[in-house]
Amino acid sequence: LLGIIGIQERDDVSLIRHLYVRPTVQQSGIGTQLLERAVENATADTVLVGTWAAAEWAISFYETNGFDNLGSNEELLSNYWDIPEYQRSASVVLRRE
Repeated sequence: LLGIIGIQERDDVSLIRHLYVRPTVQQSGIGTQLLERAVENATADTVLVGTWAAAEWAISFYETNGFDNLGSNEELLSNYWDIPEYQRSASVVLRRE
C-alpha cells in the first residue's frame, strides 16, 4: 500500500476526508493520482478539503492540483465538518469545481 484517499459525499459537495502517501514514495505523483481519481469519481460538482492553516505543504499541494484556497471559511467549516471550535479557527478550506 503506497497511498490512500477517502472521500465523503455530503449534501451538495464531495469532501476529501483523508489523503496519505507513504513517506518513502512522497513526491512521486501518487498523491496527485489519488486526488485526480477521487475528483473524477466525486458525485458533486464541488470538491472541498479542509486542512490546518499551518500545513503550508498540504495547502500548496492542493493549490498545485487546482484547488482554490478559501481561507478560514467559518460557514463551510461549520456546515460540512463536525469539528471543535479550536480546530475550525485553525483550519482553511480549499475548493475545486
